[in-house]
Amino acid sequence: MEHYLAISAAILGSLGGGGAIVVGLSSWIGKVWAARLMDNERHKHERELEALRASLKAKNDEQLTAISSDYEIFKQTHLREHNDKLVIYRASIDSVASILAKIELLVIGERDDLSGEEKEAFENDRLRIYGYLAMLAPQNVMDANDAFVDLLLALIYDGEKTDWKTVRDSALRLTNAMRADIGLNKEPVTYKGDR
Repeated sequence: MEHYLAISAAILGSLGGGGAIVVGLSSWIGKVWAARLMDNERHKHERELEALRASLKAKNDEQLTAISSDYEIFKQTHLREHNDKLVIYRASIDSVASILAKIELLVIGERDDLSGEEKEAFENDRLRIYGYLAMLAPQNVMDANDAFVDLLLALIYDGEKTDWKTVRDSALRLTNAMRADIGLNKEPVTYKGDR
């Protein structure tokens, strides 16, 4: 080991100040090259990163446009269906009110029977209501309608007797099922009167 140190010291001694200059110059050139290499790598990395950002932004914009379009289609479809339900439910309630006006007199004993024309009108109204509801109403609305119509059919054709409260409550169940379906109000409507 001493032999190697002696040789190294002899070489450095023979070079003298020139060796120090060479060592210093090579150190400086090494730093300059390292800085240039680092700058080149940094610029290359920044270009790649910018290209990746642009690619991700383009994909994001494309997906956002697709989602926005799908949402708009869903919104329009939902609004159209909701408006159609409102129209159908209003028409159904108009027919139910017409039927109830005649049935009330029958139930409270003010009349004995419906005329042939009134029965025909009842049949037309009940079938119209069923057709309207079958187009868009969910099953719970259809079930409430079926229960209401079955009660009325028993009163009109089978001569069964019931009280007005039972008929009114059946009509209110149908109305409340419609209201719940279109989201007007979560609380059901109840009759608070005395009759």
